[in-house]
Amino acid sequence: MVGLASVSRQAGGEVVYVDFGRNKVYAITDESNEVLVFNNLVELAERLRPAVIVVDSLPGKFQETAAELAKTGVTVLRLKDLKKLSEELKNNGVQKSDENDVVALKILFRRNIGDFQPLNETSEELTVRALTELWVQEAFLKKVSKQARTTTRHPVATEIQKTHRRLVEKLAEEIHREAMKLPLYRLTFERLGLKGPALAYLLSHDGWALRTLPREKLIFRFQITGRRKHRRRKTKSKLLIMLAMSTVLNKHPRYYQLYQKHFERFKAEGRNSSKRAYWKTILRVAERILRDLHSLAKNTKQTLDT
Repeated sequence: MVGLASVSRQAGGEVVYVDFGRNKVYAITDESNEVLVFNNLVELAERLRPAVIVVDSLPGKFQETAAELAKTGVTVLRLKDLKKLSEELKNNGVQKSDENDVVALKILFRRNIGDFQPLNETSEELTVRALTELWVQEAFLKKVSKQARTTTRHPVATEIQKTHRRLVEKLAEEIHREAMKLPLYRLTFERLGLKGPALAYLLSHDGWALRTLPREKLIFRFQITGRRKHRRRKTKSKLLIMLAMSTVLNKHPRYYQLYQKHFERFKAEGRNSSKRAYWKTILRVAERILRDLHSLAKNTKQTLDT
């Protein structure tokens, strides 16, 4: 992985700024202001031979292609804060469009490369990202098929539910195998005894945040504090809470002890029902898991040492 300060000087190619439209890929190069249009990311890579691809974000359907490009040495950088793109368009008095977005992206990059971060550090990380995003979708469908089974006892509905459950479990096993190639996941598994698709999603999508953000900002990023009555939780927040619930359900020696301690305290306050005390305690366990991941990540590279 090249350093951020030198990415624009990487040999063998140039920096290409990319925005993804509904069915097209828009791009401009470091040496031109002409907006080029491609059918897909593969066509762009073949024609422009980029060393660095700069994006505001990377849609899930391009994850696998990006992973393959990473194996060839292409670095993918993404904008840390998407609000900066909107602000740049507003300051320049232009409307949002694919063409204007890619131009604004180039301006932001040239102004401050520090506003961007590597989307991935290894192709293995992108593979895990893609698999865990698939798992999130399939886990939701698994829940739907289970609910459908409760409304009908038809043999076909039962077969669908069983098949879906088996495939989701198989996907979870594959995610664990692939995620073990990521040092932070492997270290978390060995040191904390945590594993699974939810953990793999968090580490492959937010490993950079765990390594660089202070603890207070992490807690805010993962929506651990504050009321969520009128705000939907982000996927990363839901998965962290799911991970906390799993440690309690399986009586993880480290986190179940913490759960017991705080649950009894919250319940003893008198103002909380068992349900509310449980929820407050789960959030406390989730915060502890986040703190532990942060401590491990600060001193761990996401790439394998060679």
